[in-house]
Amino acid sequence: MVKLEHIRNRSGLLLFVIGIAMLAFILTDLLSSQNPGRGNIDMVVGVVGNEEIDYQNFEQRVQQNFESQRQSNPNIDINQVRNSVWNQMLKETIMNKEYAALDLEVSPAELFDMIQGPNPYTTVKQAFSNPETGEFDRARLLQFLKEDINNDESGQTKQQWLNFENAIRKERQNNKYNALVASGLFVSDWQAKLDKQYQSEIRNVSYVQIPFTTIPDSLIEVSDADLTNYIKENSEQYQQEASREVEYVVFNVSPSDDDRKDAFQWMESIKSDFQDSNDDELFVRKNSDVFNRVQFVSETNLSDNDQQLIQSSVGSVKGPYSLSRNTLRLSKLVDISSRPDSVQARHILVSGVNAENRIDSLKTLLEQGQSFSTLAKAFSEDPGSGSNGGDLGWFAEGVMVSPFNDVCFTSNKSELSVVNTQFGTHLIEVTERSKSSKKYKIAHLDRQIVYSNTTYQQVFAQAGKFAAENSTYEQFNESSINENLSKRLADGLLESTNTIAGLENPRDLIRWAYAAKLGDVSDVFEFNNKIVVACLTAIKKEGLSDLDDVRSTITPIVKNKMKSELLLNELSELSTLNEVASNYGLSIKQVQGLNFSTNQVPDLGNEPRFVGVSFALEEGKTSSAFATSRSVCMITVDKVITAPEGADFSANKQSLMSTLKNRSSFQSYQALQKLIEVTDNRADFY
Repeated sequence: MVKLEHIRNRSGLLLFVIGIAMLAFILTDLLSSQNPGRGNIDMVVGVVGNEEIDYQNFEQRVQQNFESQRQSNPNIDINQVRNSVWNQMLKETIMNKEYAALDLEVSPAELFDMIQGPNPYTTVKQAFSNPETGEFDRARLLQFLKEDINNDESGQTKQQWLNFENAIRKERQNNKYNALVASGLFVSDWQAKLDKQYQSEIRNVSYVQIPFTTIPDSLIEVSDADLTNYIKENSEQYQQEASREVEYVVFNVSPSDDDRKDAFQWMESIKSDFQDSNDDELFVRKNSDVFNRVQFVSETNLSDNDQQLIQSSVGSVKGPYSLSRNTLRLSKLVDISSRPDSVQARHILVSGVNAENRIDSLKTLLEQGQSFSTLAKAFSEDPGSGSNGGDLGWFAEGVMVSPFNDVCFTSNKSELSVVNTQFGTHLIEVTERSKSSKKYKIAHLDRQIVYSNTTYQQVFAQAGKFAAENSTYEQFNESSINENLSKRLADGLLESTNTIAGLENPRDLIRWAYAAKLGDVSDVFEFNNKIVVACLTAIKKEGLSDLDDVRSTITPIVKNKMKSELLLNELSELSTLNEVASNYGLSIKQVQGLNFSTNQVPDLGNEPRFVGVSFALEEGKTSSAFATSRSVCMITVDKVITAPEGADFSANKQSLMSTLKNRSSFQSYQALQKLIEVTDNRADFY
């Protein structure tokens, strides 16, 4: 469903327009910086059939989608957006060919009806609904189309509306196409009746099973020719895309001893200022690499390093000490006080203009005997507690924001207090307090130990020396061992791959892998605090998988296939379960209530062939030996419990038809994709 969000929000439109303008301005520089040496290559990011997807149009849509999605998800990955936009444009191009071939259009009159007709498009109804009743407000829609849309002199609001109209037109066009496909689907009475029979019919069978494990692997010799033949016979399952494999070593940049010493000296230098500070929370905010709330803690909750402050005077600072491998800490005793471990409180929250005056008025009403609960339900802007009379329940020290917390843990029971926080102005009443105990207010100042530029350059020089001295895989491998460097493997790298585990934005490495020759050793790559040198160890072409790449996967399959052939040959002269059981020392087993609609067989697991053979036999008949995924079996059908004659199968017909229609849009598009040639050039640009 197309969404029309904030149709009148012009600020979002302005940001988008500015972004597109900037994109057009820097486009040439962007391409030259990302793709040195590309020359005057066509600006075509892909070709679908005989239609080209222009790079600039593609990138504009990427930036538009990226900016839109970033508003709700600041951590959105640009590569995910590119993939999404590519799939959108691919589908649009393919489907537009289909629409054109069928003369499938949405007329202006039809579009008008979708927006202003008796039953407007769902998204239109949602955008122009009455906020009080939730009902569609046609008057608001008409006012927007006649007046509001033209009040924006920039024309951007109108353009956004036109974009929306185009989106719902495309969606209606696609719905028409899907309806045409669905209308050509049919389920016959025979098919529905058979489906009813299969769902209703139950079979009880007896069987013998000879697991492949009864034949030792040592008796089965599997040659490379056997494996190769299996791959060719099942070629559809063993197709591979063109890919690259690289081995690489990582030179991690981490703080040196000198960096640690510098961090320690900085902490020593600021220690006296921390001790003399009168506003410890502000001091911590300004100087600590990690913000820590300054709050009261009971003695039992003090860390081992903070325990030494118990015997110190207020204002004392201890440290620096190591909080973790790369973090130093100073601790200051700010205050000592007797405070409850938890309190029960209620509040009324008011924000906006004259919030403090309004709270004062509510406080006066409470002092005159008005009900706190009644006023909270009527005036509090905290939806969580307001409907509950302002009650916050019991909470421990440090759970609430600092100003709110301090008031609650210093106020007397039933005392009314006013405090301002980032949420607004609060009128607070503490209703219960737990037993008080001695607590210590501790401020923590942390310093992260980070590597210096000098340290980075030293590691970079080490990696550069490694790259310069090793130009072949043999040298790369030997030096890795001699220098005790752990090699890592990145395989299955497609030209469009964007990620390698542990490396940040490794596109440069992947581009190099597709430009290098087998055995080449790279120059130095920089990925944040990781410096990498790589060697291209494999080039895999598109087509049938290489034997070595799938050997471990298919060897047990081929072994089981050979075992099944041996067993089937041995069993070819046996025709009853008793004969098989007697010759192989097996017991005859039973399965009750076998149903055709499931592939699950008790004690055997997922065995569709077992089920199929069971339903292919008449009652009392015995099958020949046949192979399943893990064994060779023989079956006798003991009992067939059929559906009653003349049973109604209309529900089955309706269900089958519904399933076909639900799958039709997805499967028809899949079929269209297979019929059209697609060239993806994104790896040349990103």
